[in-house]
Amino acid sequence: MIAVHTLDLDRFKEANDRFGHPVGDALLKQVAGRLKALAAQDDLVVRMGGDEFVLVQRAAADAEAMAQRIVQSISAPYDIDGQMIELGVSVGVAVAPDDGRTAEALLSRSDKALYRAKQERGGYVLARDLRMADATASGQTLAEELAA
Repeated sequence: MIAVHTLDLDRFKEANDRFGHPVGDALLKQVAGRLKALAAQDDLVVRMGGDEFVLVQRAAADAEAMAQRIVQSISAPYDIDGQMIELGVSVGVAVAPDDGRTAEALLSRSDKALYRAKQERGGYVLARDLRMADATASGQTLAEELAA
């Protein structure tokens, strides 16, 4: 099982605008460091651009627990040159094979879950929860939804 955690930092733009780009760069480096510290040796952490990151978790039996740890770690205050800065994070999580069997499907579904997490003002959303809600609303069975 593989989980794809798609992350978007909350309040990063405000911090970057208020404290300047060098502080913003330092923040991004610290975020990356925190994600690497959470990741297992076989996991992959990638900065997609701007304030977006992806963590690919190779042993995803505890994908929801990882999402909780990501939110807790990234939301802890940052000390950049004596400036205390607080960010939040929104995380979307998709787990193979239930949420998709290809990298494209997993990224797409984790991105949709991320969008929902941002609508809810942070935290994490599991793609399976969106899938279940969509299937219930449309009257599809789970098997029909997965085949789509």
